[in-house]
Amino acid sequence: MLPIVQKHFMESGIVYCLSRKETESVAEYLQQQGINTLPYHAGMEMAARTETQNKFMSGEVHVICATIAMGMGLNKPNIRYIVHTTL
Repeated sequence: MLPIVQKHFMESGIVYCLSRKETESVAEYLQQQGINTLPYHAGMEMAARTETQNKFMSGEVHVICATIAMGMGLNKPNIRYIVHTTL
């Protein structure tokens, strides 16, 4: 996963994870690697999810680590890659 994300360092991407816990740990790992990322999952407060989605949509955050529910209704034209950590 890391080589793909690093290759597209300043581009928008989604890393899909199987669980809420995994979204948190993968986002933390990517942040430690210098990647501008945030987690997104249903266990977050609505205000935090909205803020995260707004930052992603505006380009302030480049990568979202999310459960598969994130992609439902997402309308962002410049997503350059999607990675699934668990199939």
